[in-house]
Amino acid sequence: MKNELRIVILSAAVFALSACGTSEPVASPRGRPEPPPRGFFDRLADNLTERECNVIRFSCPYGFGPAEEPCECVDPRGTVLRGRTIK
Repeated sequence: MKNELRIVILSAAVFALSACGTSEPVASPRGRPEPPPRGFFDRLADNLTERECNVIRFSCPYGFGPAEEPCECVDPRGTVLRGRTIK
């Protein structure tokens, strides 16, 4: 009987603690919701995935690394343009 009571109490405690978590995105100071934190394998894939540098008119190969990093491309006229890396 005592073991059954312990199992019921333990199950209720686990259920209560799991209900405390929220899946709502946390608002940033600017009022926009922040994306959920990325997991280990997502970050690893970001570092091993080849990126392109996206500037206003075109994209050029950039190398490996995370997305949304600042980068530079040289357009066909030889002008250096600044942009952001994309997947």
